[in-house]
Amino acid sequence: MAALVSPATAPAAELPSVLVEGSLPSATDLTLDASSLAFGRVTDSDTAALLPGANVARGGGVSGLPVLRGLGDDRIRTLVDGVPASAACPMHMNPPLSYIDPSNVARIDVLPGVTPVSLGGDSIAGTIAVQSPAPAFAADDATLRRAGSASSFYRSNGSSIVLAASASVASRDASLAWQGSGVRSGDYEDGDSERIHASRFEDSNQELTLAVRDGTDLYELQAGLQDMPYEGFPNADMDLAGNVAAFINLRWWGVVPWGRLSVSGYFDRVHHEMNGNAPDRYPPAPVDITSMGMMPTRERGEDFGYRLELDIAASARDTVRLGSELHGQTLDDRWPGAPVGMPFDYVNLNHGARTQLGTFLEWQRALDARWEVLLGVRNDTVWMRTGPVQGYDGIDPEAGAFNAGQRAHTDFNLDVSALARYRPQEGASFTLGLARKNRSPNLYERFAWGTGTIGMVTWFGDGNGYTGNPGLRPETAFTVSAAAEWHDPTAGRWHLEVTPYYTYVGNYIGVVPLCEPACSGVPAVQLEFANHDARLYGFDSSASYVLADSERFGVLQLRAALGLVRGEDLTADTALYRMMPLNGTLGLEHQRGAWVSRIALRAVAAKTQVDVARLEPPTAGFATLEARTAYTWRALRLDLAITNLFDRQYADPLAGRWQSALYPPGFSGTIPPLPGMGRSVDLGFTWTL
Repeated sequence: MAALVSPATAPAAELPSVLVEGSLPSATDLTLDASSLAFGRVTDSDTAALLPGANVARGGGVSGLPVLRGLGDDRIRTLVDGVPASAACPMHMNPPLSYIDPSNVARIDVLPGVTPVSLGGDSIAGTIAVQSPAPAFAADDATLRRAGSASSFYRSNGSSIVLAASASVASRDASLAWQGSGVRSGDYEDGDSERIHASRFEDSNQELTLAVRDGTDLYELQAGLQDMPYEGFPNADMDLAGNVAAFINLRWWGVVPWGRLSVSGYFDRVHHEMNGNAPDRYPPAPVDITSMGMMPTRERGEDFGYRLELDIAASARDTVRLGSELHGQTLDDRWPGAPVGMPFDYVNLNHGARTQLGTFLEWQRALDARWEVLLGVRNDTVWMRTGPVQGYDGIDPEAGAFNAGQRAHTDFNLDVSALARYRPQEGASFTLGLARKNRSPNLYERFAWGTGTIGMVTWFGDGNGYTGNPGLRPETAFTVSAAAEWHDPTAGRWHLEVTPYYTYVGNYIGVVPLCEPACSGVPAVQLEFANHDARLYGFDSSASYVLADSERFGVLQLRAALGLVRGEDLTADTALYRMMPLNGTLGLEHQRGAWVSRIALRAVAAKTQVDVARLEPPTAGFATLEARTAYTWRALRLDLAITNLFDRQYADPLAGRWQSALYPPGFSGTIPPLPGMGRSVDLGFTWTL
């Protein structure tokens, strides 16, 4: 099980992780191992697609939005190397996980539901922690450690080409590492061999890490650059036309008289652009959704902050953690006026700012050999503001009303979590978690002021426009989660885990209609964010069984997972948006020497409970089969994977509506669900020095 770093377990000679093996982080925690990471890199360039135990609302090729037990996007605390980056886009095309390529991921931890307060506040769904490789050092002064790798992958569906490389050199006390990757993909085809327009993408990432250690102290400097010239979004009404992001992170870990201290700081800057009429999106003229030519947008965002944590070994059984963290975000969002009839820029956010300052105190105690408890309390103060705005004509009365209203807010949030784990005997454990958690609205939910029929905020992939609400209150979630786990304590042949959960969310940020399709003239609605009450409940389960284990035939193992979530808007009396129906996987894995193979069946029930306010489409049930195999020979790993083996036609329940086909020949006036990807044959190799 994954756990929090403690002074007793964090290695002084290596980069301490946010989460390491050992103790009691959450009611259910899921860690992605090296084998699963290697398999996943072959078939997907979206790090979100690798997350264990999470569903993903797919959008562009590298910008999926994770969903944990029905709650996603900003409701999840997402950390990339400890940094909680913000999406700098009104359609959330650049979420945190889009800034790290799968080739640079060394570890992923997913902690849904009840999580320790030390893992962050201002979220209600849980925590996702993604980490790049830790610096490695030479064994002694006389040795110079060198390492490197090169990878290349080809995916037949979309004709994707991926290149990735890394190199590092290290002495006993200093390490320098570089990692780079690039991907280019065309539009994919669905199971009926139909091209899905606006699904192509191109992306490159570079990262440089310098680490120095001095006794028990470890210093790290990390800098990176992303250049994404294009990413299509077939479930949105615009595409990404450019995203350049640069970041720098500084960290220090050390031992002090009171325990282990860690200090980190970060800064990133994002230049983001979109376009509402990209060349591959719609048929050529005379069809033009804007009737004015191109419709560009421009966003400029920054993230900055620090984290300070002190872990104190108060006794042989007690660990106390206390800390403080700051996360600041600034964002300017402007839409340059089109050549015809729009003399001014549309100002969506005028140098908006959102600052979160949090402090926490946590106590973890091993009562005896069978009982462990963790209690924590946290407060977060969130300040938000934005400057005056304007419409395309410069005199928009709605902009005037917004400017005359309140454009600054302060929220005071209090989080409390309690976890207890009981191990009555070898091979069984039971965990109970209770939490009160909060999330303040993001900048768009509070300050996006436009109420036009097209809408300037549309990140949900449903074709609708969204208007902010300055009067929104923070969401407050009360969650209870229980986990029962049994396994074979002697031979490790079998494992079973079941986790039911229930969450009530007061002031859940839902929507109310401003303009129905009849007045908007398009197959969509204009909605305003509003506080409602909601509840979510369901279960996750997983099991495994070793069918055979011998030197001659290797290890043959059966794995299965099953999950269900139900979400209800108690105020609007409708289903919540993007709730995953009953779904499961059944896989057979085989390993013998250098060969590793896996065949897996994924089945998803029909989605019939939909959010009618957002015109969410129902989807049919489906099942897909995939097969993967890999062989390692010395320093070379060869991979072969076939996804959607039987080329099934299906629509993922969380993928939204197929907007890049909005005006094809025979358009009926309704937007269908976005089709999933058809069969793809994927090949790859990785060479490691």
